[in-house]
Amino acid sequence: MSAVVAPRGPRKLTSRTLKVAAAIIAGVAAAVWLALFVSVGGDFYRTVEEANAGGAAADIRVGGRVAADSVVQEGGAARFVLEGESGETLEVRYTGPFPERLRAHEEAVVRGSMESGRGLEATEVLIKCPDGLFPEKITNTVLSGVGLKRLLY
Repeated sequence: MSAVVAPRGPRKLTSRTLKVAAAIIAGVAAAVWLALFVSVGGDFYRTVEEANAGGAAADIRVGGRVAADSVVQEGGAARFVLEGESGETLEVRYTGPFPERLRAHEEAVVRGSMESGRGLEATEVLIKCPDGLFPEKITNTVLSGVGLKRLLY
């Protein structure tokens, strides 16, 4: 003889089921974030040294300090030199609205295309704003060798 099993009604969502579902969703979100972080590289920009070593690139962001006496504005265009921490330089040509704070010794991040031996043709120039939470002495001495400065700005 076979026993007839009566169909059960809809299951109730228990507290345990909700906790398991929330943990699965959090785990998937963390895995997606980690995959994106690793694929992008985690850094907002490359240093001057990394950009020069990498050669030509179609879409690249490079960060550095604007070299002294290098900013030249010609109508709607500007030329300047970015300087890396080791003193290596990169010539930047930019056409567009002249950034108000583009001057010597400012930290800048430029975006554009890089051609071997011709420097960087920038489409965007970002000047880093001073941060009241991180005094310049701390960011220039304590964080310079740690690599955190690149992520904080």
